[in-house]
Amino acid sequence: MLKTAILIIATGTLLLQSSRPAGPRFEQVYPLEPSEGVFAYARIAPDGRTLAYASEAQSGRALQRTIKVVQLATKNVLFTEPGIDAYWSNDGRRMIYLSQTGAPNVTIRHHDSGELARSVAPMQLGDYFSWAVRDGRNLILTIAGNYYYLDGDRGVMPAGRVPACPGIGTGERPLISKDGRRITTFVRGTVVVRDLMDCEFVLDTGIRGAKADFSWDGRYVAFHAPKTSLKGYDIQVVDTQQRTVRTVTSALAGSSLFPSWTKDGRLCFRYDGADYRGFMMADRVLDVPERPLAQSASALPAQPRWADLFPETPQPSSRIAVVMIWAPWSAHSPQALLDLQQAAAGTDAVAIATALEIGSRRIDADRIRRDNRITLPEIPLAPSRFMETEAVNQIPTSLLFRDGAMIDRRLGAQTAEDLRAWIQRAIADLTPTPPGV
Repeated sequence: MLKTAILIIATGTLLLQSSRPAGPRFEQVYPLEPSEGVFAYARIAPDGRTLAYASEAQSGRALQRTIKVVQLATKNVLFTEPGIDAYWSNDGRRMIYLSQTGAPNVTIRHHDSGELARSVAPMQLGDYFSWAVRDGRNLILTIAGNYYYLDGDRGVMPAGRVPACPGIGTGERPLISKDGRRITTFVRGTVVVRDLMDCEFVLDTGIRGAKADFSWDGRYVAFHAPKTSLKGYDIQVVDTQQRTVRTVTSALAGSSLFPSWTKDGRLCFRYDGADYRGFMMADRVLDVPERPLAQSASALPAQPRWADLFPETPQPSSRIAVVMIWAPWSAHSPQALLDLQQAAAGTDAVAIATALEIGSRRIDADRIRRDNRITLPEIPLAPSRFMETEAVNQIPTSLLFRDGAMIDRRLGAQTAEDLRAWIQRAIADLTPTPPGV
């Protein structure tokens, strides 16, 4: 009897394994218009039925960014308004975003009624919102590491701030878990998972990836990172308990970007390839084989030198230099290029250049430069050296060099005013060149 029982159990296991799905399934759920870009992340509603994203389109020489809320089954656009950074509440009934109607302000929209609550919180606390429910209270986190609870549709002040942790500081550009306990952030180029309010849990994934979204149980984080070929991006899923990683989109030829989780464990992400441009859905993502995370994180050098990153290009004679790394697929990039070009005007003492990242097609880059009349010089950046910059985390990224050493960097698009002030501070901090140098 014992042998029979074992045989039955073993046979059942074999049948279960043989009927198990081989891997993820992908579905194209919403195509982009040929000339349409997506500004930053997009977010799927918890039930997977509705998508919110910031559509970006060229209007003359101006760029217009419009929040779109789309019902995926019908492709109907349910709501539009000038703005960016839409993020759903945990119950899917509200959405927070930065409205750019009239004076920019933080707005909450009620999905069922269409009611809008304006000026929810001070703008200086930051945008790039993420939403959680902690101890029964709705909590909003911003890109600047500030967070506040909501009383109805109003932010409760004063806001809190993510504390620094030994060895990693606060991290940059965080997103929060659905229960408000943890955040994902960038530390010296790698994705780090840590506690929101203390430092008891810190996991450096060792992976140079982008904005990382938490699954609904808080166990997994999903983000895009460079393909092993360094030709575009794949979606990676890290198991924070087992400390393993899965590559979900390796079967897709194009770039997969900015994933977000549905409550039932699917991933919605933006896809950019020659075969399709738009949003896709993946299910059975945990069927992908997992592998251990690297034993130790590979931190980026604190001050890489010009010759380390751009050996094909002679170091500029100017003591101060700025290089912006950008990509045609990033809707931030056209305006960032325009702002850099404006900031560069009248700064003959500073060398200004641009460089393309690994997922860029030459034809797309040339079109953006031509349409926006960008005349800034472009220098080569090899894929392996792209991996040595924090542009892996955020496109565009601007690097500031002094005397051939990188002294600062800015993740994300910067205004012309901010870039000009950044450059002027670097010039003001210059010490006289020693005689004979």
